[in-house]
This record gives sequence, C-alpha cells and structure tokens, in this order.
Amino acid sequence: MNHRYFFMAPLLNRLGQPEFFCRLMAVTLRVAAALIVLLSLTVVFKVGKITFELTHNRVLGGILFELFFIVAVYAAVHAIVIRARDIEQVKGLESYSISVLMLLLRLTGEAYFAFVALLSIGGGVFVWFTNQSLANVLGPLVRALFPGVADDSTFMGGIELMASGTLIGLGVLIVCYAASQALALLVRPVRNGAQHQAPAAEISQTYRSRFGS
Repeated sequence: MNHRYFFMAPLLNRLGQPEFFCRLMAVTLRVAAALIVLLSLTVVFKVGKITFELTHNRVLGGILFELFFIVAVYAAVHAIVIRARDIEQVKGLESYSISVLMLLLRLTGEAYFAFVALLSIGGGVFVWFTNQSLANVLGPLVRALFPGVADDSTFMGGIELMASGTLIGLGVLIVCYAASQALALLVRPVRNGAQHQAPAAEISQTYRSRFGS
C-alpha cells in the first residue's frame, strides 16, 4: 500500500521530530487559552445579569465577584501562555516529550491554584453580600473545580468556601509539582550516565595517544 496518499504516516513522522512536537503542544495551549477566555464570557454575562437584579445593598458583592473572576481567568490564561513559550524552548533536548510533560504538570497545578484560589475569595465575598450560593452564578463545568465544597449561602459558608478552595488549589499545586520533580528524577540517571561515560571515553583516548595504540 502506498502511504503517500494518506496523512497519518507523514504526521507520525513529524510528531517524532522534537521541534514539531513542541511547537504543536505550544500552539494547542494557546488555542486552549483563547477558548478559556471565550467560555469565561458566559459566566461574566451571567454574573452581570444577576448583579443588576440584586438590591442596592447587595450589588457590591456581584461587582467584587466579577472582578475576582476576571483576575482569576487572567491568571490562569497568563500561566498557560508562559508555559507554552517554555515548551517551545524544550525542542533541543533528547527527552523532549518527558520535559513537555513535566511542564504540563506544573502548568496544571499553577493554573488550577491561581484560578480556584482567586475565585474562592471572590465567591466568599459574593456569598457574604448576596446570601446566595456560588452555584447560582457558576456553570456546572466551573462548579466542578470545587469538589467537596458545599453550596452554603451563610456567612460561615463564605468563609468555608475561601478556606477550602484555597487549600484545595494549594494541594493540587503541590501534587503537580511533586509529580513533575518525580519525572525529573527518572530522567536524571540517564543524563548522569551519559556524563560519566564522556570522561571515561576521554581517558581511554588519552591513554591510547600516549602509548601509540
């Protein structure tokens, strides 16, 4: 069968090239960042609509939550853009795919922590001012980022949202960084082995040159 007329064979060959692979991952992250911004607009419009329907003494809660949400989206998107740039610079390494995975693990923890921590603080303020639960303004996809956090509209519920959201985000950040470092330890013996072989080769070459063998 002639594979020239099918696209998978050349695509697989290109994916095996470090420069193309890293470039593809970086472009994918940038596209994901753009999609996150577009999807976040639905929450912004929803919060704005709810804010306009609130009484005067509760409007501030909706405004502050919207500001925290915008900053949270910016922080997550900016982290994605930075890591996309870092991935483009990995292409010269032999273990490029593992290096990309290490950066993706770090990015997951960084983006999740920044987004969830900021949104938790804004959500707590929203609960305090409006006496409404966070589920009233967040869609099911964003709400899923807060596992184990109850939709409590009381003052203590706002405090619990701030504390639990921040701690969950910090826990995910630690786990992702630890997993990334664990991968680094798996790659390091190979690199060290290559470094130890180089001096041995140099000594052998010196010995031969001295004794004419």
